[in-house]
Amino acid sequence: MAQTFPLSVEQDLTVNQGAIEDFYLAVVRHHQIKHSPELTLSAIELRPDNYERTLVIVPGRAETEHKYAEFLYSMRNLPYRIVITFVRGQGDSTKTIPGTLKCHIDDFNLYRHDVEFILEELSIKDYSLMGFSLGGLISTDLYVYGTHKPKRMALIAPYFWPAFNLPEPILRALVKIVGALPYFKTCYTPHGREYQKVPFEENVHSHSKVRYEFYHDYYAAHPDKALAGPTYGFVREALLKQLQLRRSKFEFTIPVLCASAGEDHIVSTPHCAALMQAHARDEIPPQYVRISNAYHDILNEIDAYRNPILSRALSFLLN
Repeated sequence: MAQTFPLSVEQDLTVNQGAIEDFYLAVVRHHQIKHSPELTLSAIELRPDNYERTLVIVPGRAETEHKYAEFLYSMRNLPYRIVITFVRGQGDSTKTIPGTLKCHIDDFNLYRHDVEFILEELSIKDYSLMGFSLGGLISTDLYVYGTHKPKRMALIAPYFWPAFNLPEPILRALVKIVGALPYFKTCYTPHGREYQKVPFEENVHSHSKVRYEFYHDYYAAHPDKALAGPTYGFVREALLKQLQLRRSKFEFTIPVLCASAGEDHIVSTPHCAALMQAHARDEIPPQYVRISNAYHDILNEIDAYRNPILSRALSFLLN
């Protein structure tokens, strides 16, 4: 019998906030995995006894472990091992520029290696993979170029291209040049800065006031976890990976579900749709869905946008 997924609703988050916090601290396993003397990688895990399948999640940029507390709480009675991985610079993993919370990377391939290292250290073999935003790009890179590939994959608002208004050739040239200059490489882009909460009414990430405030209240209480914006170097490395995937001749030979947000102001929904369409004749063509009117942060969206696609993705990955 197919498993159903009792995802929480916004009212549950309000009522059960204390229980969710206790569960996150007492039941969820918090891993600090030593990669080298200079690098420790973070992962959190929900591992029930006699679990049936394993789900690995790669989060979006500048997300914290705590963001997944509500989701894990709603999955607590199901027979699935869930591991959420945090690459270098993200979550509680070692920051890439000492003394700063900037989002920076010198080589995008390191993200793929970090995820595979965590999989190896936690003895994860057969698994399904879900990637949110940046995690969607990392997940696709892992599928195409990695050695420890998933059995199935769901990409939620994947970062296949930024939602900039500049013409693509200009953006490509600008980022490639500026992102390679030593001085600018670790500087914030015009959209990057230290963490600063945007009033809910002005935000373009989520329509859910409850989830938005819950998310940012945690940053207010834990300012050391409030990761900052991207550098030119990060954007350049991401762009090079996006172009590499677009130009490569790979095919999807596993089941893939891709979901885009209809009102995404962070990543380009048209570029995502185009990439999926380019693989329509693959051995196993990807399924593609557009969530009308939804903002980028699907995990923190209102129930009407969040729960149907998460339920569909979980059923796709785990049933």
